Amino acid sequence: MNQPPSWPRPMARPYHKGNVAEDLRLATLRILQNERLEDLSVRRLTREVRVAPANFYNHYASLNMLLVEIAADCLDDFSDMIGHIAHRSASRHDALKRTVTHYVEFACRHTQLYRMMFGYLTDTAQHPRYSRAAQRTFNRLRDLMEAEEFPCAESADCATAPAGEGVAHTGYCIFAMSHGLAGMIAEGHIPLEQQREDSIRTFVAQILDLFTTNRLMQGHAPAGMLAARDVARPDGPC
Repeated sequence: MNQPPSWPRPMARPYHKGNVAEDLRLATLRILQNERLEDLSVRRLTREVRVAPANFYNHYASLNMLLVEIAADCLDDFSDMIGHIAHRSASRHDALKRTVTHYVEFACRHTQLYRMMFGYLTDTAQHPRYSRAAQRTFNRLRDLMEAEEFPCAESADCATAPAGEGVAHTGYCIFAMSHGLAGMIAEGHIPLEQQREDSIRTFVAQILDLFTTNRLMQGHAPAGMLAARDVARPDGPC
């Protein structure tokens, strides 16, 4: 499994001493490693960077704009990772499993960043760079569904290769499922041992098997699902 990118992620332009915009960005990422988005404020960040609060607005129009820029960086990394996974996977089914697992593992490691990327920020559709990054990420998933280089040797692979408008619909479905599953696991609503990567990967693989083979709708769970009790804690709901 590919490891998610390390954080803080460097800016596109070179850093130099006294780069207040980058200092604010790095301070934001440091705080979010251990604290919640709700703990951020302009005053808190400028105190960390040791500049006057008014100096913040020389670089960002608002705290929300700073967070939008960081979220767009994360989304760009996501789209790059999806493309990398697609090129290194033997089948579409394998690529989907690895892609969704990447979403989930990132959400567990960087829960506040994940919240920032998907759902916490307001009016993200009004920010062109964020919108482009989000669309690029979705396009990567759509391209994965349309890709012709994957062999159709597995029934599951054939089942996940829709045609025409079904490609976009399936892409949105995968997109929504990935985010929902990642958020539920990261927030502890699905009682997995988040420190054990094998438990997360096993659970995600089982969910994808249900989703891509259509067994969920047919009412036939794969044999591997019977082992879910070994993955989830026995004292919590699944």
